[in-house]
Amino acid sequence: MKKIIYKVKNNLFKFSRESRKLRKPSFDELVKFKDFKKKKSNKFAISFAAGRSGQNWFSKIFNSHSNWIGSCERFADYEAFYRYVTYYNLPINKDEFYKLLKLNSKRDMSMYQNCLISSPYLSFGIEDIVKNLKPDYIFFNIRNPINTIESLYKKGWYKNIETKKIKSPSIDITQDQYRSFSRIIPKKDFLDEWLSLTRIGKITWFWSTINKKIYSSFNKIKNTKKYYVKLEDADQNYEFYVRLSKKFNFKNLMTRKKFFNVVNKAENKGDYDKYIYLYKQWNKLEKKEFENIISNQFPNYNKIKTNI
Repeated sequence: MKKIIYKVKNNLFKFSRESRKLRKPSFDELVKFKDFKKKKSNKFAISFAAGRSGQNWFSKIFNSHSNWIGSCERFADYEAFYRYVTYYNLPINKDEFYKLLKLNSKRDMSMYQNCLISSPYLSFGIEDIVKNLKPDYIFFNIRNPINTIESLYKKGWYKNIETKKIKSPSIDITQDQYRSFSRIIPKKDFLDEWLSLTRIGKITWFWSTINKKIYSSFNKIKNTKKYYVKLEDADQNYEFYVRLSKKFNFKNLMTRKKFFNVVNKAENKGDYDKYIYLYKQWNKLEKKEFENIISNQFPNYNKIKTNI
């Protein structure tokens, strides 16, 4: 029954005004806006996260207002490739990728006044992205490690990895091509140890590594307004939404009922119920790996405070 309801919601969402706003524009359409000049009345924001942290839902809040467009993973193939080449420091010129995001923001601001771009794939190039795109605001969306790792496990993270053969970045042929560029693995010395970890341990490393990088980059960025959003503080919290609305000048405040319906707009939960593996089910080794990796790599979660 849940699968049927999920599919119905997705199909209905495709016909909504919000969904039409999120349509992926072609390059020919984007270049029409190359001469658009951003004004003081136009605001541009970018959201960074490790994934499974509420970015999709967060962007839909912005997208539910006529004077904002909030997109998430609109150019997933290019964004995932950007993560790949940036994380592995590959000698690939990224100028055209920055051009894509610039044109996208110009198009969105021209049509809807304000623009939010969200993607978990931008996390290893934050300083360069901010330098090149010059957003007015940046967000760090984060979710507690246990629930995030449970969610990543459910989505099949590192499910089919061949641990005996990997010595370098590899291609994942089990899903869409862009996912090959999203499932990063450790570089250099830690790779052998990582390959010996359980799936929970591997996913914990992923969560810690990306959030550590985002946290570090945010601390280095100056002269840009930075906001931290913990999903636990924002999810199902109408008072948080009201503060968000005032801060970013949403047009036509949603009612409490409409706000709660936003989470039901084609949520990115996927069809993976058989892969649910909750913390209470983890064995002693998995919990030990989780605790050790968190404490050694990213013990900063409790230091982060939602500041909206």
